[in-house]
Amino acid sequence: MATTAIEIANARTLRDLEFERVKAQVRALAASPLGRRAVDALQPRRDPEAIERELTRVEEMKRALAEAGAALHPGPLDDLEPVLQRTRESSALGGEEFLTVLKTLESARRWRQRILELEGDYPQLKALAERIGVFRELEGAIRRTFDPEGEVREDASPALRALYARKRQLEAQIEQELKRLLYHPDYAPLVREPIVTRRSGRLVIPIKSAHKQELDCVVHDASDSGRTLYVEPQSVVELNNELRELEGEIRDEKLRILRALTERLRRESRAIRETLKALQTLDGLYARARYALEHRCVKPKLNARGVIKLRGARHPLLDPETVVPIDVEFGDRHQGIVITGPNTGGKTVTLKTIGLLTLMAQAGFLIPAEPETELSVFEVIRSDIGDEQSIEQSLSTFSSHLTTIVGMLPVLSERTLVLIDELGAGTDPEEGAALGIALLRYLLGTGARLAITTHFSPLKRFAYRHERLKTYSVEFDVETLRPTYRLLEGVGASHALVIARRLGLPPEVVEDAKRFLSEGAVKTEEVLQQLDAERRALWEERHRLAHARHRLEEERQRYEEKLRKLEQGRAEALRAELRELERRLKEARRALEEALHAARRERAEERLRAQLKALEAAERGVRGAAAALERRPLEGERGRPLWPEELREGLRVRVVPLGQAGVVRAVLDGGKRAEVEVGGLKVHVKPSDLETAPSVPESAPAPAPRSTAGTGYHELALGSPGLELHLRGMTVSEALRELDLYLDKLVLHDIPRAYIVHGKGTGALRRAIHERLRADPRVVRFYPAPPGQGGEGVTVVELE
Repeated sequence: MATTAIEIANARTLRDLEFERVKAQVRALAASPLGRRAVDALQPRRDPEAIERELTRVEEMKRALAEAGAALHPGPLDDLEPVLQRTRESSALGGEEFLTVLKTLESARRWRQRILELEGDYPQLKALAERIGVFRELEGAIRRTFDPEGEVREDASPALRALYARKRQLEAQIEQELKRLLYHPDYAPLVREPIVTRRSGRLVIPIKSAHKQELDCVVHDASDSGRTLYVEPQSVVELNNELRELEGEIRDEKLRILRALTERLRRESRAIRETLKALQTLDGLYARARYALEHRCVKPKLNARGVIKLRGARHPLLDPETVVPIDVEFGDRHQGIVITGPNTGGKTVTLKTIGLLTLMAQAGFLIPAEPETELSVFEVIRSDIGDEQSIEQSLSTFSSHLTTIVGMLPVLSERTLVLIDELGAGTDPEEGAALGIALLRYLLGTGARLAITTHFSPLKRFAYRHERLKTYSVEFDVETLRPTYRLLEGVGASHALVIARRLGLPPEVVEDAKRFLSEGAVKTEEVLQQLDAERRALWEERHRLAHARHRLEEERQRYEEKLRKLEQGRAEALRAELRELERRLKEARRALEEALHAARRERAEERLRAQLKALEAAERGVRGAAAALERRPLEGERGRPLWPEELREGLRVRVVPLGQAGVVRAVLDGGKRAEVEVGGLKVHVKPSDLETAPSVPESAPAPAPRSTAGTGYHELALGSPGLELHLRGMTVSEALRELDLYLDKLVLHDIPRAYIVHGKGTGALRRAIHERLRADPRVVRFYPAPPGQGGEGVTVVELE
């Protein structure tokens, strides 16, 4: 079947399922005409990947709105396409149009920034936000050109600024001359009122019409009574002429500015159109996300197997506070469902809920249901719901229904969803039931997924016995004579005789009615009533269990949140302890250096060694405490101590005293010691100083060696000064101070050889270091390192 030429949902189905009403509700939540247009364009699609991508976008926007709230409102946006089109038709746009452009570009830029600044995983939203252009220069040009009322600013250009300055100067000169006349004793009797006003664009004064001949002037206007004339004295005519010419130049400059800005907007129109497309998409997502939050909608799981599993599904057009959620499942083992029950019980609403939620999902809407809901992507959806009888076409209800069903038969397949309300209704019940069973058998043969409602007992029995059909019924409370709108599995009773008795029909009439029913029908009705009672009890028990499960889930989440906060607090406390230990360690080191300097000045070698030993013990204690603290598990970050039998070549370990990771190169003395390469330096350590370290990803670069000089090995002890001293970049005095401290530590730790890295440079630092080494009695000899280990830039020193 060539489904590409067939509508997913025809006009009848869209009308039956009220899809456009849902779109209208969503459309009203858009922030701009752009978003409303995006919602209008939404239609069901067949491509599962495209649908999944669209639903993911809406889900991201929903999460973003839930976290950011009103801060993510896009602000005022307008469809700028008419304005952009006018740039091709007109050489100069008006200020109001430019302010519309400015308002939209500013809102778009701010919205872009707010989306990009969202914390968390929003790849789809941020990719769309990246498509929004930033037009700061154009915004600035519009802002500098127009005031908030859309009028061109007087300082919109240097030329305009100069013209306005000249205009103000000229107007002041004219007013000064006119005021001189107004207050002159010779002309005071002529003046009607001592004011300067404007007529026909020229500055004038009002005089009494009877004295017109007494003043050399040009009349520009008169009052309604004719008693006042607005005249321009001859002494200001030339000045007013100059003012009019100046105003013409101002108009020309304004027009030039508008034309230049219009041309600039025309050049940016392509990029602005791309921005409008991104804004339209985002505002469409924004409207759907707002709708999803208001109606507690979720993103359903999608499949292509024709399987529908609704959990807690609600019809979106019913009051969210009173609508009764339904659970429906079919399409896998059961090809379809048949829904039974009394009128006004909710059968048709169930049918519409199934169809409407499927349409919404395929059109890119989240649906009002529970997260466990699963929907199939159908290639065709057809419905026959409601009364479509037509007097003009002489079609009865039965004929109308049958015509609709016949019209859908050619497009049926395994990828089709069919919804039929009251199959076989509108004609003789016996013939209608027979025709309904025949149609149901035919529909099953097409492989289509079916959801059908019926009142007919033969259809109920057929559906109940058929292995590929599942029966549901809407519950009716015979005590209150009201439907509960709950959907239960199994066949439902019509309750007609029970309702008649409850409504006051004489018992003898009800009993007489039973005599006209077949014995099987009476027993069937009684069995169905018993099943109704049992199903009701089961539903209440399941509802109670679901409520309990929901409550337990909330308790579990609260417990996990408390546990997370507890772990976070513990981690923070451990980090605080580490920071305190680090501070103590730095203080101990500083005290050690000060003691070394003081002892050297006093030349008290024994005292020096005693202080060094004491401070070393303090340092060892601090370091040991820090190492023990680090070995405590912290959110999976730390390793565990290694046993000697675990040591093997190539094992990645962490050397605790150094706080660095390395690789075991050799196991010595039967596991009592290990040779570990750390940053190019080989050290011998005890297994107790090692712990497991995370493996390095294959893509991670190998760590660079610390220096080419470290080719030997050393028995590592806590507080070891290391085999290298780097002095490059220091002044001579700084370097010599560091050298003295380093030599002291080498002697203290019985290290016979080390490397002084000073670089080549001008040689001044190397000469000063050699002089200091030559004068130190502890130095046996020193010499430049081999070329492969630094040459003249490194000095090897050997001690006693």
